[in-house]
Amino acid sequence: MPFLSCSAVKCIYNEDNYCRKGDILVEGNQAQEACETCCSSFREDEGGMTAKNSAGEPSGKIQVDCTACNCRYNENEKCQAGQIAIAGSSACQCRQTECSTFSKE
Repeated sequence: MPFLSCSAVKCIYNEDNYCRKGDILVEGNQAQEACETCCSSFREDEGGMTAKNSAGEPSGKIQVDCTACNCRYNENEKCQAGQIAIAGSSACQCRQTECSTFSKE
């Protein structure tokens, strides 16, 4: 499992740049560069805190499923990078995030 850091601070699963969800999905079937990927697990925190209360503990190591088949780290739709960064510090929806670790094969 990769070590994940996430700057999508408006995501309900984000706590101190770690993810409480336990696993995420990076999408980007036809991606040729990082900006064509996104974290489809992103959910905007609208102040309700419901998901944070029901989600797991924040963790740096989580499973990352990935549909970006052109990425060198994608192996059978699982990310094999040692470290992964999800960008989107001002994101309000998943399409405003990206896997900045994406590297074309």
